[in-house]
Amino acid sequence: MTRAEHALARRWRSLALVCTLVALAGAVLIIWARISTEASRADQLAAEADRRGSAVTTLATDVRKLRTQIKGEGGTPVAPDPARAVKGLPDRARVPVPIPGPRGSQGPPGKPGPTGSSGKSGSPGASGDDGAAGKDGADSVVPGPAGPAGPAGPAGPAGPPGADGADGRDGTDGADGRAGQTCPDGYSLQPPPDDPDALVCRRDGAPAPEPGPTTTQPAIIAPERRRS
Repeated sequence: MTRAEHALARRWRSLALVCTLVALAGAVLIIWARISTEASRADQLAAEADRRGSAVTTLATDVRKLRTQIKGEGGTPVAPDPARAVKGLPDRARVPVPIPGPRGSQGPPGKPGPTGSSGKSGSPGASGDDGAAGKDGADSVVPGPAGPAGPAGPAGPAGPPGADGADGRDGTDGADGRAGQTCPDGYSLQPPPDDPDALVCRRDGAPAPEPGPTTTQPAIIAPERRRS
C-alpha cells in the first residue's frame, strides 16, 4: 500500500464529508435555479394576463360606444352588450389580473344534495358454479303425515293350531213345528185318488192325477172253509 493510499485511508471520513457537502450545495443551486425560473415564468404569465385584461376592457368600451352611437341615430345595434355576451366580464377585464394565492383552509362540509333517481336494473349475471354437497341434516323430532298404505304382502305360513276354545252357551229353544206335518216346504199331505184313506206328500198347486183302473182284491177265504 502506497503513502497516498495510507493518507486516504486515514482521512476517508473527511473526504466523505466534503463530497456530501459538495453534493448538497449542487442540489441547493439546482433547486434555487428552478425556483427562479418558475418565478420569472409566473411574472411573465401575470404580465400577459394584464395585457389581455386591458385589451378586453378596451374592446368592451369600444363596443359600448358604438352601441350608443347606433342607438342615438335610431338604429338597432347588431352586437350585443358585452356584459351580457361574456359571462363574468368585469372580473375578466379587471387589471391587474388577480393571481390565485395559496390554498386556504378547508371549509365546513356542505349540506347533502337531493336524492337522485334510482338507476336502471342491471342485466342478470352469469350463473355461478354449483356448490359442494352439504351434509345430511338431523332427523326431525316432529312426526310427518302418515303415508299411503302400501300393497298387501304375501300370506305368511300357517301358524300352529290354537288351544281349544271354551264351550259355547246353550242356544234358545226353537219354535214348535206344525202338528203331524212331515212333508218338506212346498208340499202337504193329500189323500191319493185311488185310496181316500191314505195320505201322501204332494206338491202344493200340482194338478190332480187322472184316476186309473180300480183293482179288486181277491176275497180271502177263511181258513176254516178251506179245510172243509
